[in-house]
Amino acid sequence: MKNLYEKKPVLFAVIWIVVYVVGFGSAGIQTEQPALNYAIQSAVGLVIAGVLLLFIRKNRLAEHFGLCRFRGDRKHFLYLLPPLLAATDNLWSGFGMREETAAANLLGILAIGIIAPFLEELILRSILFRAVAKTNTRRGFWFAALSFGIGHLVNIAYGRPVPDTLAQVGFACCFGFCTGALLYTGKSLLPCVFIHMLQNSLSFIGASETERNWLLIPVCLIDLAYGTYLLYAHRNDCPLTAAPYPDP
Repeated sequence: MKNLYEKKPVLFAVIWIVVYVVGFGSAGIQTEQPALNYAIQSAVGLVIAGVLLLFIRKNRLAEHFGLCRFRGDRKHFLYLLPPLLAATDNLWSGFGMREETAAANLLGILAIGIIAPFLEELILRSILFRAVAKTNTRRGFWFAALSFGIGHLVNIAYGRPVPDTLAQVGFACCFGFCTGALLYTGKSLLPCVFIHMLQNSLSFIGASETERNWLLIPVCLIDLAYGTYLLYAHRNDCPLTAAPYPDP
């Protein structure tokens, strides 16, 4: 696996994207019982995360992929308040349990609220960015941000309504831009993971996604504004150029 990463990093990233989308995604539709599906997803997700973390630890790539402390001045990052506010959007139109049973909601938070955000940020945000940015930083940034959103089209294959999926794609592109800028300027994936976990977890106690689709407009605007601010504020020390992205 190390040779593949070193010689063909883009292929390495694509393989893990497929493993996540197919393995983790299909694990959530194995039965008609939501709690059992979430349990299966959690198990599959933990295996994927375990393999990746072992690879990262063995090859001392934690800092390379942003699994390290946040390096930015919190004041200059506005204490992360804009993206944290945007991450609470599931509560803006009220409260309501996503699943019918407490067990399903708890397992759902574990699978979709904790494990999925970690894997998505690590694979789609960091590994993919690093792979493409190895030759072109600007291209890597935009590729990781937009592919994160476009990748949500796969939810149609898992039975999600098309209008809701398209709304999620638009939101995910904006979210990918925001967290991509946060990773690029702050040099740490951990804030991105936390914000993503908060966003997903609150979806299990907020109003239904159909009821809140219109709220995605201000959320997208907040994410776009914050990402733009970060890139502008750090334009001198972290310029988005066509040059290869250096190792930390």
